[in-house]
Amino acid sequence: MSLVIGIDGCKSGWFVVWEESDTGLQSCVIPKLTNLHEITNKFDRLTVGIDMPVVLSASIPREADQLARRQLGKKASSIFSAPTPEMLKQESYADVRRFSQIQFGKSVSIQSWNLFPKIRDVQNALDMEQLDLFEIHPELSFKALNNGNVILESKKTLEGFLVRKLLLENAFATFVFETIRAQYLKKDVANDDILDALVVLWSAKRVTSGQARFLPEHPNKPNMRIAY
Repeated sequence: MSLVIGIDGCKSGWFVVWEESDTGLQSCVIPKLTNLHEITNKFDRLTVGIDMPVVLSASIPREADQLARRQLGKKASSIFSAPTPEMLKQESYADVRRFSQIQFGKSVSIQSWNLFPKIRDVQNALDMEQLDLFEIHPELSFKALNNGNVILESKKTLEGFLVRKLLLENAFATFVFETIRAQYLKKDVANDDILDALVVLWSAKRVTSGQARFLPEHPNKPNMRIAY
């Protein structure tokens, strides 16, 4: 059997959500992606959508990041530039800023640097057997789910939260936000982590059904693209 999973980073590691025919939506939190097999060992194959860069480029910015920013317009700032493999090897923020300035003539934001541990975890997961890993960006997915319209309201605001929640309720018959919310402390899993993981799952299911679109359609390296 195979299983489709949606994953978003959270303060306590990774928030994971999937859908089973008999029980509906299920979720859990794992510290590392290698823990996936502990919760899905009854499945032969995993198709995993994740909100994090998967296949990295030797230069920046990647074409996928540039195209995603164009698609999102005023929400382009939600796309962080994926680092190169050499950037990931740097041991401190000062080191990576210096390396990037020398190699590419630009610095690295502290927000991007803070994502490096999770990006390294994704790189380690690429070698996991029976795992097909796809990079998915939530705001691109919400745009697709919203009839091609970018949601301009921030997911941190009540209005932005409610718009996204309603879209997901229409997409998943068994989705009850309050049921999932009650299972986790907000210091471990934020409200938007739940919504983002679910819309990533929605796009990952589109990958398996052949409905997904990709940026770019023809990447320079296999799977160096963002699905939605």
